[in-house]
Amino acid sequence: MADQFLELFGPQSPNVFVASLKASPRVKAIAVEMISPAAQGRVGELLLSSHATEILARIMLTLRGNEQIGPVPDQKRLRLQSVGDLIKSDLRHPWTIAELARHAGLGRRSFSAKFHRMYGLSASDYLRTNRLAAAREALLHQGLSVTEAAYAVGYTNPANFSTAFRRHFGYVPSRCHRDRLS
Repeated sequence: MADQFLELFGPQSPNVFVASLKASPRVKAIAVEMISPAAQGRVGELLLSSHATEILARIMLTLRGNEQIGPVPDQKRLRLQSVGDLIKSDLRHPWTIAELARHAGLGRRSFSAKFHRMYGLSASDYLRTNRLAAAREALLHQGLSVTEAAYAVGYTNPANFSTAFRRHFGYVPSRCHRDRLS
């Protein structure tokens, strides 16, 4: 983002930059909080600085034509949050993107984009990350074998589980047993 900011005010740009933009509801809410800050002192200064940075980033993206940068609307956010909770509640289930999108009440493409924007991961990466974290906890704290841990979190092939585990954590799952016993 720093490069984009510098491009706006670089040597080839004029010294004055003027633009008229319609403020989104998010920018209006930030402006209200900046005028009447919720915190005082150093925390208030930090909050004010973060608000100013967010407004600047939103303006820069809007000027570049990326107007769809607002957060996921509340109702959709709640549905996506419930899908995230659903995934975590049943890691053994062989979730598909189509099935998760149906639970969110969205089409596949819209679901994938909104889920990624909300969680910072695709739904399949989110599922894999949660499965592997749960399996690691089971290996460390419940004394499950690698095969048992794989099946407990929805992997049908322990070799695939071991490969995914090694790629994610940087070590093989059997190391958890060694660490647990030592």
